[in-house]
Amino acid sequence: MRNPLRVASVLFLIFLAVSLPVVWSGYSELRQARDVSSYVEAAEHYRAAARRIPWRPDLYELAGHAYYHAELYALADAAYQKAFRRGALSAEGWVAWGDVNYLDQKPQRAAELWEQGLHEPNPSEKLYSRLAQTYQENKQYSKAAQSLQNYVLVHADDAPARYRLGLLLTLSDRDAALSELINASQLDPQFDPAVQTLRTALNLASLNDSPSMRLVITGRGLGLVEEWELARAAFEEAVKLDENNAEAWAWLGEAEQHTAGDEAFLHLEKALDLNPESATVRGLRGLYFQRVGNNRAALDEFQAAARSEPENPAWMVSIGESYSKLGDLILALEAYQYAVTLAPEQAEYYRLLAGYCAQNNINIRDVGVPAAQKAVQLAPEDPLALDVLGWLLLLDGRHFEAERILLQAVALDPQLASAHFHLALLYFQTDNRAAMYAQLIQARDLGSAEAGNLLEQYFP
Repeated sequence: MRNPLRVASVLFLIFLAVSLPVVWSGYSELRQARDVSSYVEAAEHYRAAARRIPWRPDLYELAGHAYYHAELYALADAAYQKAFRRGALSAEGWVAWGDVNYLDQKPQRAAELWEQGLHEPNPSEKLYSRLAQTYQENKQYSKAAQSLQNYVLVHADDAPARYRLGLLLTLSDRDAALSELINASQLDPQFDPAVQTLRTALNLASLNDSPSMRLVITGRGLGLVEEWELARAAFEEAVKLDENNAEAWAWLGEAEQHTAGDEAFLHLEKALDLNPESATVRGLRGLYFQRVGNNRAALDEFQAAARSEPENPAWMVSIGESYSKLGDLILALEAYQYAVTLAPEQAEYYRLLAGYCAQNNINIRDVGVPAAQKAVQLAPEDPLALDVLGWLLLLDGRHFEAERILLQAVALDPQLASAHFHLALLYFQTDNRAAMYAQLIQARDLGSAEAGNLLEQYFP
């Protein structure tokens, strides 16, 4: 009896002698993982520790996180897979596992992992947000909305998520969309301008009896807030509901241009065949030709639109712009002036007339300055109108007045790059290099390429 016990004891001691150094080195690796500053080194230490401490398979997940932060996504994927096989992948681990596949240009695999993670006990609500994004990218808008609704149930104070949900719901549930959009703007006022635009579009759509036109109006609203992928989905559904809806085809052509589609012209031709008298169809065709550089065809389309809607000043502005690009500055000026007569109480058209004079340095004193002054009179708090007036006063050599007006413009909108640029030109003309430099820096940082060019020229 003693002999077997003695043998067992010896074997146990041998086991301890062999395994303790391995385990001890595993804990040493773990300490080093926590102390190093490099994510790659930390990942290697975590992985080594996991191999030497078999009852800590969760260390594979920590290795995955470290590889994730080091942007070594394939290694992170392998580490998360080891944690999963050992039943040690946490709820956040499922999120991260999908993330590294998504970042490694494997969106389908990422979606599969996130979907699988939902079936685990106590899944992370972040999975719903990730899936919503993936579904939307795949144009599965209904599934995207469902996923985001589940996420918002837990994160009711997440304004961007509620805004995204509202956008998705515009395609299927007007009332729910409005509710989410309003909640988003209440949580974060930065969403308010877009929400007001969408709210107006959805309310207008609800007044139309045609399901196809309701989608067209909704899509136009989505386009106004630069959500062209969703707008395209609305227009595609609109033409399915009514293949003879010329405006739906025309707007689908417009959306194609904003979403890298290749059938824009075909859709616009279809729209023209269905209704050549539609001002909307003609106007959108004009925009298409303008973008591809065919200004003569654009002019023809805008003139056709103006014949259909002779009281719409927007068409006259488009005609003026086309004449300007064709080099006929006189006819362009006449078109801008006619737009003002059609809308004598709208500051925007006086500002556009004034801006045309400034851009081409024509009729500054007799047309440009009076038009800009009228624009400011009608909209005294509009920084764009003040900027154009200041610019024209500068061109007219009235430096003191120009500076006062331009400073008002930047006070109302410090992010207005053009006003900073015009101030820089003013200070250049008045030989104030320090002030010129400061304004050029601000204008360049706000996106003005002209300011960047002047900085390189005068302050290399």
